[in-house]
Amino acid sequence: MFEAALYDLDGLLVDSEPIHGRASEKALGVYGRKLSDIPENIRKSFYGKRVIDVAAGVVESLGLSISPQRWASERLAFFMQLIEEGIGLMPGVERSLDLFDRLSVRTGLVSSGDRDYVLRVLELTGVRSRFAAVVTGDDVTVGKPDPQCYLLGAKKLGADPARCLVLEDAHPGVLAGKAAGMKVIGVENLFNETFDGADLVLPSLAVLGEKTLAALER
Repeated sequence: MFEAALYDLDGLLVDSEPIHGRASEKALGVYGRKLSDIPENIRKSFYGKRVIDVAAGVVESLGLSISPQRWASERLAFFMQLIEEGIGLMPGVERSLDLFDRLSVRTGLVSSGDRDYVLRVLELTGVRSRFAAVVTGDDVTVGKPDPQCYLLGAKKLGADPARCLVLEDAHPGVLAGKAAGMKVIGVENLFNETFDGADLVLPSLAVLGEKTLAALER
């Protein structure tokens, strides 16, 4: 049996991607620019990465005369305002957490987001107590697809990486989980089409069950 299950946050645990888009548009609007000014292939490459890494790509792509740190900070301020208007869990999240509780599998959260944002989202959605460990983009020096974040999550839970399951909705996260030597389930959403390397792809966390977990452990 798996020792631990490590969840991504944005797009997997919470329905935050539309809010991310709104925050980015507001932060770019300050400089008279729009997300659509960035080529689509570059925008897609941002998905699942740390905010500072996304900010570096935005600033470089648009030739903005500010630092990535400044734009990331400005964008975060807009984002923190927007989530107070409401942010919800993705389908099947609580059911999956109940499943791991029942099987005595420890759960952790591994996100590319800023710590303040991650903790506030967990508070707003009422699931902070469901995770024995939380890793954010502020806790690592290199973001996904590097495995550092997932290895840190396993370490915080006292789990063998080889006995950990990663739940991801973004390709950089899938690659990070596999590079950490973990089993990875890709969970589909409207913002990501690539799950290359995942051990299994599910349409939703709502269909995750004991039989699925048992099959992955073979």
